[in-house]
Order: sequence, then structure tokens, then C-alpha cells
Amino acid sequence: MAAKKKETMVATPVPAKNLSPLQRARAALKGVIKEDHVVPLTDNALRQSMPHIPTGSIIVDFLIGGRPNQYGVAPCPGIPRGRILNLYGNAGAGKTTLALSTAASVCNAGGTCVYIDWENEVEPRYAAALGVPVSDESRFLLMQPETLEEGLKIMVQMASEGVDLIVIDSVGAAVPEDLYHRDIKEEGAQSRIGLVAQKWSQFLPKFKSLISKTNTAVIGISQLRKKIATTGHGPDSEAQGGEAWKFYSAVRMMLRVFMKEKTKQFNAITGKPEDMVTGTLVLAKLDKCKVSDSVHHEQKFYLKSGTGIDNTRSVVDLAIAYKIVNKGGAWYDWPTAPKGPIRAQGMDSLIKQIGEDKGNLPALFAQVAPKLGATAAPTDLGDDAEPVEDDLFSDFVPKTDAQKAASAEDEPDFS
Repeated sequence: MAAKKKETMVATPVPAKNLSPLQRARAALKGVIKEDHVVPLTDNALRQSMPHIPTGSIIVDFLIGGRPNQYGVAPCPGIPRGRILNLYGNAGAGKTTLALSTAASVCNAGGTCVYIDWENEVEPRYAAALGVPVSDESRFLLMQPETLEEGLKIMVQMASEGVDLIVIDSVGAAVPEDLYHRDIKEEGAQSRIGLVAQKWSQFLPKFKSLISKTNTAVIGISQLRKKIATTGHGPDSEAQGGEAWKFYSAVRMMLRVFMKEKTKQFNAITGKPEDMVTGTLVLAKLDKCKVSDSVHHEQKFYLKSGTGIDNTRSVVDLAIAYKIVNKGGAWYDWPTAPKGPIRAQGMDSLIKQIGEDKGNLPALFAQVAPKLGATAAPTDLGDDAEPVEDDLFSDFVPKTDAQKAASAEDEPDFS
């Protein structure tokens, strides 16, 4: 008996008239371009945050992360991978500290970081105090190229190899080769205005495409500079590096000194106790955010002199404002602590007790987090706080009447 021939299943092509315009166009493009550039989108992406790197600041991560979606997941609680973050602000606002804290986060999690220091100002001892593995060149590299072009080549090579984080400090401090090698006598009329900005404008579009494929996060630090000519309207300062950093960054964050905190300390020079600045309250505001709904939102976080971001103090102040931690005179009481109520006399004693158990700070922030969607962080720092006035308030977008009304409904008591 002859063996039966094995039947093969042949897919029946769908008639072109039954395809949607998108399907017909996609089929036609297969013969025109080499790759199919369609990005698959599924509901599973909504059940997890987009790839990100923690900044080391609970407050900043919450600010960028945005409100949780229908699955209870924050879109991006940290620096987004495969995207550019432009960090700018006035001097002493913590831009370098935040960048180094982010570097410490990625390196301590087993990742890699290259820090391109065009300003030649990064202090290795301070970086080490923030947790950066400065002596481990397999995880962290501090590089100080001479020219802009050298730095751009480093950035491309590092991103191509899949480095997790690239920090540029700062984007306006780099000197193009034709200016670097030019004699100082030749400066003046022959100099090209906006040459650095032009170089970045040509480079960033291509570089952004590269990091999106390698999932490399990029932080570009910009300092504020006074405008050469002003019309009398709008802010009289702008971030260095040109307009390209505004256009090609997915997140643009401004940092400014909001208040300085002073405490009594012994001054060895004068031989008596004096008020000295021991911390800074920094205001972080998102001018642009394409990874969550946090655009124009702002929050405040603490920097402690010499040690960097003070997460405990930031969260404790929020907890006091929202009555999660009760304050009566000099006494503080946290009745809902994980391992029983915590009662302390003085802020330093409270912070010390909270720090004795690693689970306390995350538990306290979990109680504070639901409140942060309504209002900003508290502004009452006590009698020792010194407000800082500058001309940067004009850069802030005023709240609408609807936003003011929504905030007033759930305003915490800061008294």
C-alpha cells in the first residue's frame, strides 16, 4: 500500500482589500527599508515602571515617577533609561550632588557609569562619601577630556558598549577643538558665536537614537548664565549649552536653593558658638517631563553639608506636615512606626531613632506618599531657617485657579 503523502499546511494570504491602511503600508515598506521599525505595545507594559535608575533621593524619584496608573504602578520613579535628563539651576543647588548620588545608585546595583567632567571640579573624596566606587574602574570612570569633540567620541563609545549612565558636567563648559587650539591673540572677531550650542544641536539627535537602543541614561548638567541682552520681559538668565538640550531631553529639572538651615556650632577661629549653615532645602521643579504626568510639579528635598542628600530629614518634615508624626513642643511622636511607637525629644534624636532600623524610613515614606499628590512639601523650617531670595522665581509657572482650589481642599497644617 502506497504511503500517503504528508499534507502541508499553507497559510492562506489575506486579501489586500481586507487589510487596514496601516497593514497595507507596512507590507509595502518591507521592500523599501531593511528593518521593520514597529514597536510592539501591550498592556503588560503598564504593569511595570519603565526602566529607570534611582537618584538616591526618595523625593526626586517620587517627583519624576508621577501618579500611579490604574495598576498602581508609577510610570518612572527615577532617571529614565534610554533618555536624556537636563539638570540645571543656580550655584550650590545640588546638581553635581544629585548626579553623583545617581551614579552611586547605579554602581552599587552592579551597573556602570562614566562621569565626563569638563569643569575639572569633581572631588573624589566627596564622591566616595556619597557612595560612588571611585577606585573601581570596572564600574565607575571619571574622565576629563580637553575638547568638546573628545568628549563626544567618549559618549558615543560608552553608549555603544552599553554603559548604564553617562553624566556630562557641564554641557556648556566644553571647548570646541578649533577654539581650544587657537592662540588667544586670534580671539575676538574670528570667534563663532554659539559654536558650542551648534555642536550640541548637531550631535544630540543622533546620540538620542543611539541611547534609546542601548538603554543608556544620560544626565546633562547646565549652569544658569545671565543673558547678554534682555528685553525687560521674562527671566534674565538661561541654561548654558543651547536650546538643543531643551528640545532633546525627556526630563528637564530645575534645582534652586530654597532655604538654608543653620545650627549652633563651635567656631574654632572665634572660640565661641555661632550659627553655621549645616543644610540646604532644595526646590526641584520639572519644566519638562515626557515619562510621567509630573510636568510643572515641584517638591523639596534636603542636602546635608558634607554628606549629600538627607532622605530621612525630607521625609520626616513631610510626615510632620501631614500629622503622621505629631509634634508637641520639642517632642516628636510617631505612633504608627512598624515596631511600635517612636517618641523622641528633638529632631536629631528622632532621626537617630528612625535610622536604627532600616525598615523605618521606607515605612514612613509609604505613609507620606499618598499625601504628596495634593500639595508640595512644607516650607516651615523653624526659626533658624534663612530664606534665599533671587530672581529665579520668575521662571516658575503660576498655578491655575483649578489647581489652587484642588490644593486648598487638602492643605496640610504647617503650624
